[in-house]
Amino acid sequence: MSASREKKTRREMAASGTPDPKQARKEEERMKQRRSNMLYGIIAGVFALVAVGLLISRIWANYVIPARQRNTIAVTVDGVDYTAGEVDYYYYNLYNYWANHQYASYIGLSANVDRKTTNLNDMAKMLTGVNNDPTWKDKENVTWDEYLKDAALKSLIQVTKVGDLAKEAGYTFTDEMQENLDSNLNAMKDAAKNYGVSFNTYLRYLFGSNMTKDTYVKIWKQYAVASAYKDDHEDSLTYTESDLEAYYQEHKEDLDVVSYEAIFFNGVPATKTDSDGKTVEATDQEKADAKDAAKKAADAALERFKAGEDLETIAKDYKDIAQYSKVEKGTHIHNAVGEWLFDEKRAADDFDLVESDPSYYVVLFHSRGRTTDRTVDVRHILFSANTSALDKNAETYEADVRAIKDAAKKKADDALAQWKAGEATEDSFAAMANELSEDPGANTNGGLYEKVYPNQMVQAFNDWCFDESRKSGDTGVVETSFGYHVMYFVGDNVPYWQLVADQELRELDQSKWLEEQVANATVTQEKGMEYVG
Repeated sequence: MSASREKKTRREMAASGTPDPKQARKEEERMKQRRSNMLYGIIAGVFALVAVGLLISRIWANYVIPARQRNTIAVTVDGVDYTAGEVDYYYYNLYNYWANHQYASYIGLSANVDRKTTNLNDMAKMLTGVNNDPTWKDKENVTWDEYLKDAALKSLIQVTKVGDLAKEAGYTFTDEMQENLDSNLNAMKDAAKNYGVSFNTYLRYLFGSNMTKDTYVKIWKQYAVASAYKDDHEDSLTYTESDLEAYYQEHKEDLDVVSYEAIFFNGVPATKTDSDGKTVEATDQEKADAKDAAKKAADAALERFKAGEDLETIAKDYKDIAQYSKVEKGTHIHNAVGEWLFDEKRAADDFDLVESDPSYYVVLFHSRGRTTDRTVDVRHILFSANTSALDKNAETYEADVRAIKDAAKKKADDALAQWKAGEATEDSFAAMANELSEDPGANTNGGLYEKVYPNQMVQAFNDWCFDESRKSGDTGVVETSFGYHVMYFVGDNVPYWQLVADQELRELDQSKWLEEQVANATVTQEKGMEYVG
């Protein structure tokens, strides 16, 4: 797809009510970096408890598949043979990812779709990266099955090559990895029980008819070791402030934010239904009238603004078709308004009427610049107040909830008092976090969360961290939906724009490194590929 056609497609999506551009493009950029980062190798745990709702209709998964089929060699990578079942692991991890994606309904993928005959639509090609992948010669006719097989093979090749490096470096399957594997298997066993099916049947629901427990475990272990090495390599990448500044200067359009006000005038006809409640398609005349009404209202609003009225007040007189918005930190949306706002010539107090067919905007520009929000480092000790096991219909429910919360709060208050009575240092707080915290993501590193950015955490946690009066060494107890947190404020870290630049540079360099590892791989597809998927 050409650049101009892709831009046209995005605008058409926005005009038709498809989620736009900003979110879609962010997802596209994320995917562009992560496609080559073994993303789909170990994602099964994420979907173990949710995918069945979508995939349970695969009744063929109950069929008995001949062992010779699932054990037929599908691909050989540098002399290592992989069966159809082993390739299926990656195929269905990726399928599950897209089938459960926030844009699943827009990319045309579901359990009812025939993947062998259904082509990726424009949005799917944009998000999956097919548009920018030169290996796809006929981008207009890529089926979901072709895409999934191709991506599965790429992941498998990377795991093989990075796994070889891991072995050379002395990496092995650790006790912690085994604990994670056991946890994953137990979660799937519990899900299978909840759905009234056997564990093996559940595996086939998730990973296709060729999957067995032995195959799942084998591939999981291989991926875990390779992933550990890959993650350590990524962690070893470092960048100076000069590196980050240079990256910013090259990518201002993506890293800058704008402050502006706008009135949106909707040029789409109001939805109508017939006597059966079905939506009636608007006529060409109705579409033209709606667009004309939006244009006239926008023209009138612009004249009133020129005469000195503010946009918010003006918008109130056009409630039926207009909506006012004030945006302090808007990112670059690839539509007509976004292009206008991010024009290099744009200056403070510029205003204009911008057409985004069939609608119109009256836009007032205030400023543009890099995101200077600070990030912070904070430690916490979580005392969980999990009430999910309680019977909501029980007469004592509210009292039971209160009892659980009170118990968690008491633990938090006692822990803070104990810390204050001791050395009361950051090190002693970290030691207490390792001993007492119920946050599995931070109870082995002293409860530390680094470079936390605004609104990353739940509201109460966020508000405490970014209180304007907050200073190093501050402590407190915060209640969130997770329970009670004993907080310790370490201090400010880098500006948010530097965090984003660092992350994007890291992803780019990691992707290049992975591409280098697979460049000389010898890959041969065998008969078993016809059984994959």
